[in-house]
Amino acid sequence: MTNTHPPAVVPKFIAEPLTENCRTVCSRGEHVLIGVSPGNSYFSPQRLTELLSWAASLFRRIDVMIPDSAQVHTWLALGYAANRARRKAYGEGSRLFNRATRAWEAVEAPGVALQLHRLSEIETRPAYQALLRESEEAIAGDTDTRESYGQAVRQVLRNHLHGAEPTAAQTEQAARYLIAETPFLINTPKIIGVESSTAVYQHRVAFIDRIYAGKTSLYKADQQAFVVARPAA
Repeated sequence: MTNTHPPAVVPKFIAEPLTENCRTVCSRGEHVLIGVSPGNSYFSPQRLTELLSWAASLFRRIDVMIPDSAQVHTWLALGYAANRARRKAYGEGSRLFNRATRAWEAVEAPGVALQLHRLSEIETRPAYQALLRESEEAIAGDTDTRESYGQAVRQVLRNHLHGAEPTAAQTEQAARYLIAETPFLINTPKIIGVESSTAVYQHRVAFIDRIYAGKTSLYKADQQAFVVARPAA
C-alpha cells in the first residue's frame, strides 16, 4: 500500500550501520526491512508509527515482517503443545499485523510504499527455503556462532521462566526462532525481490555482529545492510 498523506515532522532516530558497506547500501534508500517481534513491548502503537515515519523519510519502499511461525519455537521451548504454540504465535502475530497496519495509516509519507508480511506466508518461497538451509548448515557447523544464537534466546527464555536457567534442549528449540530470521539478515533482496535492502533493529545483537564482521561461514550478500536504529530521545 502507498501512503498519500501530506508530509509531516519526522521523529528522530539515531542510525548506526554495522559496517561501511552497510552505510553505503543504506544511503541508497531503496528498501528497508523492519522486523517486529510479537510480545515485545518496544513495538507499541506509538513506537511503530514513529519508526515507520522515520523509515519513510529515508527509503522508497518499506517491508514489515512479522515472524509468526518463528515464534512457535519459543512457545514449544516453554513446554506448549504444538497446536497451542501455533495458535498462540499466530494470534499474537495477527494482533501485531493489525497494529502495524493502523500505525501506517497514521504515517504521513506521500509516495512511499509499504508491504506487511507474515513469515508463515514467506517461508514457502524457494529463495527463502534455500537461504534457510544454508543458514542451518552454517550454524550447525560453527560452535561459536551457534553459542551466540544460544546466548540471545537464553535471555528471552529466562524472562519467561522467571529467571530460571533454560535447559540445553529449550535453548536449541528457541534458537530456531532466530535461525528462521537469519535469511533476512544475509540476503533479503533475494527473498523480497529488490536491488538492495537494509534490515533495521533497535539494538545490537552478538550473533548479528558476528555475521556482519565476517566471523561466520554464512554468506552475506553485498547488497544486504544492517542498521541499529534507536529513538533519539
